[in-house]
Amino acid sequence: MKILFICRANAGRSQMAEAFYNKMTNSHDATSAGVDLKNSVKGDDPSIPELVIEVMKEVGIDMSEKKRKVVTPQMAEAAEKVIIITDHPMPEYLKDSHDIEMWLDIPDAVRTPIEFHREVRDMVERKVQELVKN
Repeated sequence: MKILFICRANAGRSQMAEAFYNKMTNSHDATSAGVDLKNSVKGDDPSIPELVIEVMKEVGIDMSEKKRKVVTPQMAEAAEKVIIITDHPMPEYLKDSHDIEMWLDIPDAVRTPIEFHREVRDMVERKVQELVKN
C-alpha cells in the first residue's frame, strides 16, 4: 500500500514513520513530507536533524542521507493512505484525500533531549507496527 506520512517539518516523526514502514514491509511504498519546512528549526536546510539520525541508527536504520521535502498535491494523489502526524494546518487539497488517518498522539521532539527523541521514535515504531498488522 502506498502511504504518505505528513508532519510539520518532515524532520522527525514522518521521516521515522517512512523508514519504519519501508523496513517492516521490505518495500519503498512509504514516503514522507512536511507542510511547513521554512518556519521550522531547520529552515531552508534540507537535512534531517542529528538527534533523529542518531536515535534511528540505534535501531539499525541509517537516515543520514535523507532529505526533507514539502508535501505536494501529486504526493497526496499517489498515496492510498495519508497519515497526518501534526495538528499544523493542512493544505486544502489534503481534505480531498480518500483515506486519511490522524496520529495526533505523537508529540513533536523538536528542541528536546535525546531521551525524548527515543520516546517519540518508539511511539512511531509502535504505530507503524499496528498499521502494518492491519
